[in-house]
Amino acid sequence: MSLLVCKKLSSKELSCKELICKTLTSKELTWISAQQSEPLVAIEPLLQALTNAVFLLTLANNKKLIFKRLNLSARDIGDRKREFKVDKLATVAGLTPKAIACCRRYKLQEYFSGKELSCLPINKELINLLALQLKKIHQLPALHAQPQSLSLTLKQLKKRIKSAIDEAHFSVILKRAIVLDQGSAKNVLCHGDLSLHNLLINNRQQVMILDWEYATLACPAYDLASCMCINSLDSLQQESLIAEYHHLHQTNISISLSALRKECSLYLSVFSYLNALWEKCFLVNEISQAEDKTSGA
Repeated sequence: MSLLVCKKLSSKELSCKELICKTLTSKELTWISAQQSEPLVAIEPLLQALTNAVFLLTLANNKKLIFKRLNLSARDIGDRKREFKVDKLATVAGLTPKAIACCRRYKLQEYFSGKELSCLPINKELINLLALQLKKIHQLPALHAQPQSLSLTLKQLKKRIKSAIDEAHFSVILKRAIVLDQGSAKNVLCHGDLSLHNLLINNRQQVMILDWEYATLACPAYDLASCMCINSLDSLQQESLIAEYHHLHQTNISISLSALRKECSLYLSVFSYLNALWEKCFLVNEISQAEDKTSGA
């Protein structure tokens, strides 16, 4: 007769396992286990963005990983495949933590220990750092991402918004977006979402750029305007960013500083409107879902 000896779990281990099981579904745990062999011993939900839920995982060997539960309505499977390819380009260049695996529903990547640049005051030093990161991004091969299509994005967001919008204003912005789409060289890989929340810096001043899901083949003004809009830069900060970016590229940029300013201004007007629609769409949906859960509790 054989004797089975079972390890007795401590209360701390039990609480960790219970938290893991309550936080992740069985399908998610199975998928994570299929990507790496080490047991999962701890999980910490990080600040949830408007599109994805993010978790910090700790493995038995103390290695940490980032797990993302992706918003299925935000991007399709083709978008996720392109994102994974862009991630690889950025990883090779040392610009982002390595993506281990990605599918339509989930993403697993290496963890980078650092603080968000959003914790720092927006001053000249930070603006220059932003300009440098944009330069590094734009030096990547212009591959894999979808070509710029602001007009399509506007139309898609409009369809998702349940409340009424100002049709005349929408028409004006849409026409401007069409002109910008048609005029864009689409020969630069842009990040498309360079928020200070997506930039981490460690004690060695190493910077990592996160969340490449909105990478786009566009032009420098596209990324500059997107960055200015997302980070709510004032007019002086915007001018400083454009000037520093142009200075860093002065040996290999064909557009003049004044022309770049004008182009950024046009893109900024579209991005400001687009971001308002985006927040209206996803933020309202998040609040609605939360209210539904509360009322059903």
